[in-house]
Amino acid sequence: MRKFLSKKAYTTITSNLLIFASYLNNCSDQKLNDYRLPIPSIDTLVTIFFSELINGNKLHLVAEGSNGFKKNLSSLHVNLLKTFCLRTFTLGALLFFHACLYANDKLSVPRPNIVLIIADDASWQHFGTYGAKALDTPNIDKMAELGLVFENAFASSPTCAPSRSAILTGRNSFELEDGMLLTGYLPKKFHTYPAILEKAGYKIGSTGKGWGPGGLYGRPKNPVGTPYTYLTQNFYKSEFDESPVAEINYAGNFNNFLFDRQENQPFAFWIGFQEPHTPYFKGFATHRQIKNSDIQVPSFYPETEATRSVIASYLAEIEHLDDQIGAVFEVLKNHNELDNTLIIFTSDNGMPFPRGKGNLYDHGLRMPLIAFWPKVITPQRRVDDLISLTDLAPTFLNVAGLKIPNQMSGKSLLDFFLTDESGKIRSTNRKIFAGTERHGKKSACKLWSIKNLLPDDAKCGNYPSRSIRSDEYLLIWNAIPDNYPIATDVKGGLIKKEIVRKNDNTNNFITINIEKRAEFELYHLVTDTYTVKNLSLNTAHGARFKEMKQELFDYLKERRDPRVMGNHTLWDLTPDFILHQGATDFIYSSKGQGGSIPKKRLLKMLETYYKEHDYDQKYITKVLDRLEKNMN
Repeated sequence: MRKFLSKKAYTTITSNLLIFASYLNNCSDQKLNDYRLPIPSIDTLVTIFFSELINGNKLHLVAEGSNGFKKNLSSLHVNLLKTFCLRTFTLGALLFFHACLYANDKLSVPRPNIVLIIADDASWQHFGTYGAKALDTPNIDKMAELGLVFENAFASSPTCAPSRSAILTGRNSFELEDGMLLTGYLPKKFHTYPAILEKAGYKIGSTGKGWGPGGLYGRPKNPVGTPYTYLTQNFYKSEFDESPVAEINYAGNFNNFLFDRQENQPFAFWIGFQEPHTPYFKGFATHRQIKNSDIQVPSFYPETEATRSVIASYLAEIEHLDDQIGAVFEVLKNHNELDNTLIIFTSDNGMPFPRGKGNLYDHGLRMPLIAFWPKVITPQRRVDDLISLTDLAPTFLNVAGLKIPNQMSGKSLLDFFLTDESGKIRSTNRKIFAGTERHGKKSACKLWSIKNLLPDDAKCGNYPSRSIRSDEYLLIWNAIPDNYPIATDVKGGLIKKEIVRKNDNTNNFITINIEKRAEFELYHLVTDTYTVKNLSLNTAHGARFKEMKQELFDYLKERRDPRVMGNHTLWDLTPDFILHQGATDFIYSSKGQGGSIPKKRLLKMLETYYKEHDYDQKYITKVLDRLEKNMN
C-alpha cells in the first residue's frame, strides 16, 4: 500500500480508518465474518485498495480480508447498513471517503513530470520488443523491459494530424470537427491536456513535429507546447554528404527546455520525431546494417528484394529514432528527473505504405505503446487489453491529480500502472473505434495513376471510413464505396510499382491495395492477421457482422459523429491550408501555422485565395463565417 501513497496521504487515510474501525466496533458486537475492521496497529488493519476508474471520476473501493478474498466495498456498505447503527456507520464512512477523495497526493510522486515520445508513421510490429528481428532498438526494448508494454494499442485515426488531435484532446478523431482533417485545424473549444497542465503550473514544451500539418486558427501556438526545435545536428556528417534523417537534436532541445523551467517546476514535454516518415535516403539502410533477410513482408505485398529494400529504409529510420530516445533518457538522468517522470512512447499512425497509413487496418492503426515510470510501474509487464491513444490525455491529467473534462472520451490508464498484473487486466471487453475522412484536401488515389491502372474518371474525392475492433474481429464501414481508397504510398513509389508488376490472379495485389472496396469489411483477426479476407457477406459470420455493425453505429450516434448525424458537410467547409510549407522548425511554429496572424488578416487572406481560384461567393461566405465563429 505504501508503494502507491505519499507519507501524508498514507497517514491521513490510515488515521481516518482507525476512527472508522472504532465506530464500527462500538456499534455492534456482531461480526461481519472476515471483514470486521479491527482497531489494532496499522500493520494489522485491513488493507484498503483504491484506484480512480476515470469513468465519471468514480472511486472503486475494495476491502481485502485475511484470507485474501476481495469484496467490493459498495456491497459491503449495504450489508453494514443492515447490521450496524446507521448513524455511526455513516459518520465513519464519511470520514473514510473524505480521506480517499481528497488525497490528491495518493501517489508517491504527486506531480510527476510527463514526457510523450511519438514516432511519425511507425506500426507496432517494427520494434524489437514487439518481435521485429531485422533491426536493433535497444533503448526502446530496455524501456519496455523496465516498464509496461501494451500489446494492443490503437490510434484514433490512421493519419498524423487527426491522430495527434485525438491524443491531445482525449476524444475520438470523428468528434473533433475540422481537427479530423490533415491540413485542417483544431477548434479552440476542444480542450488539450498540455493547456490544462499549463494552467495547473506545469512547464509545457515540445520539439520536432507537433500537432499538424494544419492551421492554428484560434490558437496562438501549437497545442503541444512552446517549440524547442532550433538546436540542430547532422548525426551522419562523416558518412553522408547530406543528412539522411531530420537534423533535429531532439535530446539537445529537450535539455534546453529543462534549463528554461523554474526550479522544481513539473513539466510536460512532447518529443515529436519526424522518423520514420518518408522520403528515405538511399544507402542509409545499408549503413544501419538492416538485416533484409529477416524482414517480415506482409502478405498483401509482393515478397521481392525491391519491397524489402523500401521496408529496410523505413526500419533504418526507426533505428535512428531509437538512438535519440537513448539520448533523451540520458538528459533526464543528468537532470535527476528520471525516477520522477512518466515517459510514454508511441506513434501517430502506421507505416507509410499501401494498406498501412491512411487505412483502418491494423498496419494503419495498431501502435507501439510503452509506459515507463520507475516509482510506480512494476517492470517486465505486458498488457493484452485493447487501448486507444485517446486514453493518454485523461491519463496525464489523472496522474497530475487534475479533474478530467467530461468531453474526453478516453479512459485513464492509471489502473494499469498501479497493478502488478499482466495479461488481461480489465474485466470489460472493450471495443476500439477509429475513423478517417480524407488525407489532405482530397484522397490521394490519383497518385496511384500508373498507366492503365485507374480509369480516367476515377472518383478521388473523400474516402470516409469508420471502424470497430474487438479482440477477435475488425469491422470497417466505407461510407462512400464508389470512391477509390486513400493511397498513402505517394513518395516511396517502389512498393506501388512492385504491386503492379507482380500482380496476378493468385495474389490479387491490385485488388487488395488499389481497387474499390466493399461498403463493409469484416475480418477475423485470429485466422486472418493481415486482414485480407472480407467476411461481411459470409453467412457463417452473419450474426457477428450484424452485432458489430449495430454497436458501431450506436457508438457513432452516441458520440455525435457528423458522418452519421446528417451534418458531415461541415468537413467541406474546412478552409484550405494556404500557409507556407517549409522546414520543420517553421511548419510547427506559430508563424508557420498562422497562430500569430490576426484574425481579420487571416480571413482576408483566405477570401483573396478563394476568389483567385474562382470559388463561389456563397461557399466563401460559409467557410469564412464558420471559421470566424470557431476562432472566437
